Amino acid sequence: MTSFNEHVVSVGDFSDLNLLNKETKHSHKGDNGKVLVIAGSSLFHSPGLWAAELLAHFADLVFFYSPHHNNRELLMKTKKNFFNGIVVTAQDLDWYIQESDVILMGPGLMRRKNNTDTTPNVSTTIQIEAIEDEGVLTHVLTNYLLSRYPEKKWILDAGALQELELEHCSASMIYTPHKGELNRLFPLGFPDDLKQAPLGTWLIKDNGIDYIKSSAIAEVWKSDGGNEGLTKGGTGDLLAALVAALHIRNPPLLACAAGSYVIKQAADVLYQRVGPYYTTTELLNAIPEVVWSLASKTQG
Repeated sequence: MTSFNEHVVSVGDFSDLNLLNKETKHSHKGDNGKVLVIAGSSLFHSPGLWAAELLAHFADLVFFYSPHHNNRELLMKTKKNFFNGIVVTAQDLDWYIQESDVILMGPGLMRRKNNTDTTPNVSTTIQIEAIEDEGVLTHVLTNYLLSRYPEKKWILDAGALQELELEHCSASMIYTPHKGELNRLFPLGFPDDLKQAPLGTWLIKDNGIDYIKSSAIAEVWKSDGGNEGLTKGGTGDLLAALVAALHIRNPPLLACAAGSYVIKQAADVLYQRVGPYYTTTELLNAIPEVVWSLASKTQG
């Protein structure tokens, strides 16, 4: 992100996670967060499930909604493979949005083949779910929900991010684009004048370096490190999920910076054992261990 050069500052070392608000020993069920994951399609099953599984390590309750639930086979497959949360349907989606502290939307959602495709005029999530073209469905669902619940803490990734209408950006949202997605959102370039950046917090993934930009501050935070194993499919979904988990108790800039640091640390732990030849599932399983190891240093 060359236009950021004069504004970039390092996010520093989060190795002890001492800045994070964490769970307390005397908390009760629900105190540590409820997260809704809106993800998956008839083609992409794993991204949403990876994200939901990681969130289940950190949040007290995880709700999972896949907008193609009119496909009964996919619904049953989701229930069969996701044991650590609650699978919900379109008729209950609005209730679970209101119930959730943070909402992650996008992993595995299809995007439109042509962004000029016409979109139907609908007024309920049940009507949206009936849209046959899954890319159009993603576009309508994303912008319908963001316009309906702009005050919620949204993490927008992958398909939802690619179908975002910038007019629906709000200060409570976090966006996690890679460079290609950012270029599609801003074909003329991300605003050089950072004061003109869309509302919210942007975690931009660019060739192994994460840049974190908020409309609330003037500078850009930079997080580097990690290794080439993080190029595998699904690692971005895990980063978005980890940011969502940390955002339950922490402000967006801190959640993004710590999430970026932790996932790179987990990748480095695996690299010591198998080099870059670890799987996304192995990375998923390593992240909670790394978080606990870093948190234990603080407690000690």
